[in-house]
Amino acid sequence: MATSRTDRCLHRDLHRDLRRGRRAAAGVLAEGGSALAAAYAHIDATFSPALPHAMLKGRVAALMKGGVVAPRACLRYGWLIGPRPVENLDAAIVLVERMRCAECEARAAAVRNWGHCCRPRRVLMILDEVRLILRMLRRYAPAHFPRLVAVVQAAGSGTSAAAGMTADAAE
Repeated sequence: MATSRTDRCLHRDLHRDLRRGRRAAAGVLAEGGSALAAAYAHIDATFSPALPHAMLKGRVAALMKGGVVAPRACLRYGWLIGPRPVENLDAAIVLVERMRCAECEARAAAVRNWGHCCRPRRVLMILDEVRLILRMLRRYAPAHFPRLVAVVQAAGSGTSAAAGMTADAAE
């Protein structure tokens, strides 16, 4: 469940995107464009291709501000760390990259075989988030990785079964 801080961030981002779309539409109308061209400009600016990436970065920033032992972070990422102990940051990045590639390939295979994919998108979203977090950690604080893993494992040791059941039920 989203916290009030997360809700405010998402609300702010939504209004920022809508304002960007309105500015684009007003610019088209000011240049003498048609209403249809203004509507297209509004849609293009509001729902730009960069929007999913910006949303991913917003989710990751909100989770990182909450801290490692936040219940939301433990539920979201605890199942990923528990059965896969890694010694260093580079091994964790390689593992997440391989898991992400395998998930993408499984989704593509489902589309090839069945014409659609019924696999939950949540796993791919979480892997993308973990990938971004690990890359940021490698860039800004690589020495903190062993302590971070230890804290997440300690926090998840008491709730690992419940977290796994919750993650499976949510999918």
